[in-house]
Amino acid sequence: MDLGLKDKVAVVSGSTAGIGLAIATTLAREGTNVILNGCSEERVDKAVKTVLAAVTGAQVHGVAADLGSAEGIACTAGSVSCCAGQ
Repeated sequence: MDLGLKDKVAVVSGSTAGIGLAIATTLAREGTNVILNGCSEERVDKAVKTVLAAVTGAQVHGVAADLGSAEGIACTAGSVSCCAGQ
């Protein structure tokens, strides 16, 4: 399937397991630069490794941040800016 998302940037919140991880993996297969988000650094790191193992050449970044806080939003937004500039 080609959704026309190659080289776009997608942030997937709650993406360390379940449907969020499945969405992130699918986006990575489409060639999207994916930013995974979760509250735990350990879970985010594991999710990044999972996507990288499933999708050869995937562009995946992880951000451990609580999107329910201003600090978490700022941290995640900074990652989006960095990925968009690639």
